[in-house]
Amino acid sequence: MRMTIEAYDGSRPRTDLCLKAAKHSIGILCEIAAVQERLKAPHTKFATHSVSLVPFRMWEAVHVVGDTDLTPMAAVAGAIADATANFLQEFGVSKIIVNNGGDIAIRLTEGEHINVGIRSDVNSQRIERLMSVNWNSGIGGICTSGLGGRSFTRGVASAVTVAAGYCAIADAAATAIANSTFIPHEGVIRRPAEWTDPDTDLAGLEVTREVGNLSEEFVERCLWKGLAKADVLSENGIIIGAVITIKGKTGFSEQIKPFVSEMDS
Repeated sequence: MRMTIEAYDGSRPRTDLCLKAAKHSIGILCEIAAVQERLKAPHTKFATHSVSLVPFRMWEAVHVVGDTDLTPMAAVAGAIADATANFLQEFGVSKIIVNNGGDIAIRLTEGEHINVGIRSDVNSQRIERLMSVNWNSGIGGICTSGLGGRSFTRGVASAVTVAAGYCAIADAAATAIANSTFIPHEGVIRRPAEWTDPDTDLAGLEVTREVGNLSEEFVERCLWKGLAKADVLSENGIIIGAVITIKGKTGFSEQIKPFVSEMDS
């Protein structure tokens, strides 16, 4: 796990509290490790009794998103970021940003604001858009999933960025929306997840390994599928919205548009 932690009292950085939060996050990892094998089961089969808060939040996030092939591990990075940010909140700081490998938990008090960069490809460092987050925006988590990231995807999206009230939910939703962009095509190569990672929580499911040349019409269809999934989650109040890019073509949920702007070229 590589995580950056920022906390501020107004404009004053609170490095001392960030160090405490970093130590606290080790305990969070221990919480998860204690029930890791259980967390690899589909969320519909996960027994929530006798688990501590963070594993429960992982299960809760994927349960709310609802996809039957998701395990609680789909929300692990977001749940750790949330728990670390919540720990810092107890100290009354005004701005908290916890970035767990691109899954970002945000906690802002009245009057605070940040901009978060959005990439169109998880394999690229180029920032093409900004998401503006105000203290009253309702955004507490921003997460990105896609082909080539830290985790497997079952879809063809190069990046799906989701904003939600909590990072764990954004994490699970980004995975689910990215997965939903799949349509069978000879240019999309999928293989069983365990062929690449014997310890994966997706054993028995095919994941995307390669995406070749796709027609513009096919990309549009995949993008429409992802946006339709995002709209359902948004309309049900689970997420705020999503930005989806496939093969250089980007689509936006209606609800996310007010928060997103293009970077100056």
